[in-house]
Amino acid sequence: MNSHRIGNTSAFWLDDTSSLKEAARLSAQVKQDADFGPDPFKQSTIDDCLEQVVQSKNKKELSGDDDYYWNTSAHVAFNFDDVDDDGRRNVQFNKRAQSSANNVRKFSFDESNRVTAEACGVTLPSPGSNLRQAGLGDVHKHAERLRIGHDVPAKGLKSTNTPEETVRNIVIGQPYFLGQHRSKEDKIALLNEAVRIQDGNAIIAVLLFLKQTLKQSLFNQELMQRPRAVSHYLSHLRAVQDNSQLMDVLGMLGKAEDAAMIKYKLAVETPEAATRLRNLQSCYKSHFQSDPSLETQAELVREELKLLEMQLTIEEQDSRAEMEGQNILMQEFPRKAPVVGTSLITTLYYCCLYHYNVSNNHIASPSQMKAMFNLTEKQFVWTALTALAQIKHWKEIDNLFQGKSWLGKSKMRCCIGFDKAVEILAKAHAPPEVFERYLQMVDDSEKRLTLAKAHKCHSVVIEQQETSEG
Repeated sequence: MNSHRIGNTSAFWLDDTSSLKEAARLSAQVKQDADFGPDPFKQSTIDDCLEQVVQSKNKKELSGDDDYYWNTSAHVAFNFDDVDDDGRRNVQFNKRAQSSANNVRKFSFDESNRVTAEACGVTLPSPGSNLRQAGLGDVHKHAERLRIGHDVPAKGLKSTNTPEETVRNIVIGQPYFLGQHRSKEDKIALLNEAVRIQDGNAIIAVLLFLKQTLKQSLFNQELMQRPRAVSHYLSHLRAVQDNSQLMDVLGMLGKAEDAAMIKYKLAVETPEAATRLRNLQSCYKSHFQSDPSLETQAELVREELKLLEMQLTIEEQDSRAEMEGQNILMQEFPRKAPVVGTSLITTLYYCCLYHYNVSNNHIASPSQMKAMFNLTEKQFVWTALTALAQIKHWKEIDNLFQGKSWLGKSKMRCCIGFDKAVEILAKAHAPPEVFERYLQMVDDSEKRLTLAKAHKCHSVVIEQQETSEG
């Protein structure tokens, strides 16, 4: 009997068309005011059912009888007296609809999810990020946590994750606790999973954890068995400038030259000269002296050590001589900078400038330097000529070019060519008689005439033209 009443009640509401229309109209107005989008997952309500019934019944009535539509329509004729009232109603309606829409737009499902996540102690990635951005920041944070011993589980995070779940949390930027994995098997499983996923940050985080919790020999053994982990670890060591560990790993990999170059770079970058010398000596003994494969590099390091030792001695002596006024050239041509740290050719130029006439056993003798470092004749002559022309020692330049022929007679010779020597003398503003004398020694007549015209040596130009005409 109850079911019969319910059936009658339903039929009663379906027959009451005006009530159904009013309910549907109110439902549509509320939906329009709120500006809700379609929700395919919402449950059907009585308003939706009523609206569907009214719409279907209206369609039948419109298709069946047009007179019925016009007789029962809610539309009324236009009345000019109602314009003001309608305008006020429309303004009020629009304001109410806009306010409702704004209130709806302020609500964000992402915010509700984030609030729920924060209540559970879980950090969600930002909407604009791809889960997280890879960088050294994550690795540095983990390294700092390991260093200060605060690698503890976050609030609300379970401490029974498998190694695979822990690595997954690292990759997606979720809280993780590596300290829960205490057995050797779990630690190796962490490394294997990180290498399998090929995530650099995960690999580095696990390696730093293993380095803190495993014996050094076991850590090195597991690391060497995984080339991809080694590659990421080397990049991390270079980024954080852990040069000691970097050289150890390179040594284990058999890359002696790379390890030696890192040690050499650290030595030569030392600002203080005496400390730089000691570091270079240590680098030479530990990496270059005992490795036959680095003999070429070892020879270069030996020469650099000799040069630095020589420069330190010369600088010490010249600084004292300059203060006491013992070197006249230093008073006439003051030193602009210390000789320590300069190149070999610059050091030779310095010695030719201030110590050209010293004995061969003197530490600053240019001749001794030429023999010690196996400089070529052209290197020596070019550098010495430039230095002697700078201090206007023309007599010494004559002696520099003085040679002997096969018969024992003296003859002027220049291994770099007298045309190059003339250019150097011109830059040093040599006296006209000196310049003209060396210009006459240029063998090529065309070059001689060109140089004479360029430097306005008129006597040589006239002589050359008379010779060509005759």
